[in-house]
Amino acid sequence: MRKLLTFSVAAGVAVWASACSEAPTAADQQISAAQHETGNGFFSGGHDYRLNLIGVPQDKTADMDGNNGRRIFVRLHSDNEVTNPGRKNNHLAKGGGDDQNHIYLCNSSNDEGDSSDPRCTDYGNPGDFRVLDANATDGDGALLAVPDPCWGNDSTDGCTPTYQILARAHGPGGSAEMTTCATEDQAYDGTQDTWCGDNGIELYPKKGGKNKAQDISDALLYMTIYLDGVNDELENCINGTVGVDYPAGGEYDIYLFDRCFEDYFWNYDNDGLKLLEMRFYAVPTI
Repeated sequence: MRKLLTFSVAAGVAVWASACSEAPTAADQQISAAQHETGNGFFSGGHDYRLNLIGVPQDKTADMDGNNGRRIFVRLHSDNEVTNPGRKNNHLAKGGGDDQNHIYLCNSSNDEGDSSDPRCTDYGNPGDFRVLDANATDGDGALLAVPDPCWGNDSTDGCTPTYQILARAHGPGGSAEMTTCATEDQAYDGTQDTWCGDNGIELYPKKGGKNKAQDISDALLYMTIYLDGVNDELENCINGTVGVDYPAGGEYDIYLFDRCFEDYFWNYDNDGLKLLEMRFYAVPTI
């Protein structure tokens, strides 16, 4: 597997802090203190949700629908590699019983742009994080509800996500690549190609066992894709004008649940990583 982007927790905090150029107030300092790293790299002051991805050598057969144990089982070794980062990866398209190690995402904020799975609208807990299907080793993948990090914004509007995701890989050995993917919304493009970002991240435990968490928000909250300017319906949708030829092309950061895509998922290409510990934190607002 090729090594992808790696982000540090300190960098994530620095980006947030740079949004305000004035001298910090007492309230600012209090918020910043709550986001300081602990010895394991996670932020102090508590988190909003905790999720473990557990690699298992054999597929799970038990029914895990509605099993909110804050863990998802994934194959210890998988063959769902993103072979064309930033572009179409139709070999990872939803359906056909081969969605192993796909973690499909429900939009718990407003149901827009999320998975076509009916369970996304049936669980009745708006705005929260929740595991709806804990088994990613079977044919239809796992299902996880998360809030829309950019509620009300199209990707081209820009966005400051409302939460961050930190993760720590546990050994011994192994690695995994996580990449955000999604399928073109059939309302805008009948081809429904599946796209995966060029901003995936490789996660692996450090030698010596002193593993620290890192900020992986830039890999999981949007996908960076490249369009070729052929004036198709997808490009017109992304640029805000459906059904009209609109010169386009170039690089786009498509945030989770953008209206031009559906069936968003995190592709977890596992090469022997037994445990990934994830924590979700609300971004401080002033």
